[in-house]
Amino acid sequence: MLEQKTAIVYGGGGAIGGEIARVFAAQGARVHLAGRTGAALAAVAADIATFGRRPAEAAVLDVLDEAAVNAFAAQVGPVDICVNAVGLDGGAQGLPLIEMSADAVVQPIADAARAAFTIAKSAAAHMTDGVIIMLSAPMARVPVATTGPFGSASAAVETMARQLAAELGPRGTRVVCLRLTGIPETATRLGSLTERMWRDAALRLGLSFEEIVEAAGAGSPLGRPLTVARVAELAAFVASDRSTALTGTVLNATGGAVVD
Repeated sequence: MLEQKTAIVYGGGGAIGGEIARVFAAQGARVHLAGRTGAALAAVAADIATFGRRPAEAAVLDVLDEAAVNAFAAQVGPVDICVNAVGLDGGAQGLPLIEMSADAVVQPIADAARAAFTIAKSAAAHMTDGVIIMLSAPMARVPVATTGPFGSASAAVETMARQLAAELGPRGTRVVCLRLTGIPETATRLGSLTERMWRDAALRLGLSFEEIVEAAGAGSPLGRPLTVARVAELAAFVASDRSTALTGTVLNATGGAVVD
C-alpha cells in the first residue's frame, strides 16, 4: 500500500513505533526512524533490512527539542507520511490529581502538546498530499480516576490533530489520530515505557503488576486485547491512498473497549 512513499516514524525504536515502521517498510515505504535510544532504533532498522527493502535511516534526537526536529525533517526532505509514536512520560498514575503538584500535572500535558506540534509542523513544511498520524488514549474522552494527567495530555493531542487538519487540509495534508487502549504486550513482552508506568501505578494502588496489565487490556467485546501488530496495520491503512477521505478525525482503535 505504501510503495513510493517516504515515511518518518518518531518513536521508531519503541514498541508501537517500531512495529509501525516495520509494517510501513513491508508495505513498500522508505522509512526514517527517530527517537531517543540509538540501540533500539538500530534494532528496528536491522529488522527492516531483512525485508530486502531500502535500509531505514535512523537519528537519535529529543522530540521536545524543536531545533533538532526541524533539522532532522529538513535532512529527510520531502515526506509523505509522518507518525508521532513517541512514548513520553504521562505523569504519575495511581494518584488522585489533588494529591499532585501543579507542575506534576501540567508538565506531561505541555510535553505531549509540544511534541505533537513540533513533529507535525516540521513534517508539514516538507509535505504535500501527505498524512500526519498521532496516537492518543481513551482517557481523552472517558475520564478514569487516578490515571493522572495522561487523559488531559491525550486530549491535547487530539485537539491539536483536529485543528492542524483544518489548517493543513487546503494544502492536501491530512491529520488523523488513532485512539488506542492498553496494549498488555508493550509492558509484558516488549519492554516499553509502559511497563515502568504500570508498575509504579500498581505500587501506588496496592495491586499486583499482573492485575494492572489485565485491567488495561480488558473491556473489548472482541474478547482479546489490542496488539501492536493490529495498530501498525491500521496505521498503514490510514497512511495509504485508500484513506484519503480521512482527516480531522480520531479513529477509535480500542477494539470496542470504549464505545463511541
